Amino acid sequence: MTIHKASAMFLILLAGVFVASASGCKHFKSRSLEDAYVRTDSGALSISKMGGGIDVAEAPRGATLTTMGGDIHLGSVVSYAHLKTMGGNITIDHAEASVDATTMGGNITIKDVNGRVQATTMAGDITAHLIGYSSTQRDVYLTSNSGTITLIVPKDFPMDVRIKLAYTKNADKTFDIIEHLGLTHRESADWDTSQGTPRKYIYAEGRVGSGQNHVEINTINGDVIIKQESL
Repeated sequence: MTIHKASAMFLILLAGVFVASASGCKHFKSRSLEDAYVRTDSGALSISKMGGGIDVAEAPRGATLTTMGGDIHLGSVVSYAHLKTMGGNITIDHAEASVDATTMGGNITIKDVNGRVQATTMAGDITAHLIGYSSTQRDVYLTSNSGTITLIVPKDFPMDVRIKLAYTKNADKTFDIIEHLGLTHRESADWDTSQGTPRKYIYAEGRVGSGQNHVEINTINGDVIIKQESL
């Protein structure tokens, strides 16, 4: 490498470090010159990585965090959160608005959220804890292709619930929908082979209160658990 090329590479690396610092991204280290750190005009944080974890302490104006492989942790977000990893766990400590989280393989844990939730994993568990009593619409969509899904809601959270749990014929344990909301349960009688592996389905549906918020949960070979917090 010539001296001029080496100097250019150093300046690029230095610029990347400066942008990362200016973005307000805490506890995060760049591992690649192809990592992108952007603060949008609205003040939202956008991080895109070719690989490796992302750890952000806070994003007051919202966050879009993407990595090709690695865990994502977001401490606190006041506006929206869009998180995606091709392989790794996603954790959000506290969100005051909508959350959209996707991983191709890993667990999703949303410890506190006061907004709409959409969480999808191809293989892993999902836990989402809704807080607050906002009158705005707060729909919930949780999907895992292999894992347990746990939803915790405030007492008397108004919702229209639709749950589908599939279990395959070769599963080494039984699975169930566990709730105390008074939902109607039913189970398919025959093995369905339309998806390849023979499977049966357990369904649960019903309304709590006005049914204002739509809750849809789908999983394969995992329990579905819905808990109501006490007042």
